[in-house]
Amino acid sequence: MIKSLPKEENPREKAMTYGIESLSNVELLALILRTGNKEESVLQLSQRLLNEIGGFSQLNHVSYAHLIKLKGIKTAKAIEILSIIEIAKRLKENALPKQSLLSPMDIYERVKNELMFLKQEHFVILCLDNKNRVLKEKTIFIGSINMSVVTPREVFKEAININSAKLVLLHNHPSGDASPSPEDQQLTEMFRQLGEMMSIEIVDHLIIGWNQFYSFEAEHIFYI
Repeated sequence: MIKSLPKEENPREKAMTYGIESLSNVELLALILRTGNKEESVLQLSQRLLNEIGGFSQLNHVSYAHLIKLKGIKTAKAIEILSIIEIAKRLKENALPKQSLLSPMDIYERVKNELMFLKQEHFVILCLDNKNRVLKEKTIFIGSINMSVVTPREVFKEAININSAKLVLLHNHPSGDASPSPEDQQLTEMFRQLGEMMSIEIVDHLIIGWNQFYSFEAEHIFYI
């Protein structure tokens, strides 16, 4: 447990003495986990968790199913980690200016830092109001993107639940090349047709690559 660590290694003591901002990523995570296991201290468990998910930045995309597969992480710890991540996401969302996304570049600027450096494909939606302001951002799927796994039900459910008038579809290409595949084309067309049936406009679908992105609305690849 944290309280059993030597004082000089105890992140709680360090936070009280020097301020919470003095803690490393591993120490912050250790405060959330609180306990290790028979084989590892809580600091060692925190370091291994970050190593296995691919680093601190990947916490933003980790899922419950992924967490509980990790040795030493059971339901309670997984839920606590996800709760902290969700708080951070909501604080970020509230802090962002309610800017209208009026062009493909506006959309790209909002999401580029989240999606450009990911090692797996992520399918994300932005739910918009009638003025193209973001109401909600949601990661729908992580893995290889195709029509069989990105289900319309999950996508449109998010929009309907918050009475969103419009959607932006987003996904990244870990290869860095933002050129659309035939599957990307088919997926976009499917969502456009379904959106028309449900009176939910698909504003655009962006593919994020390395310093480049493709807009299905503009039918053009942009190099940054």
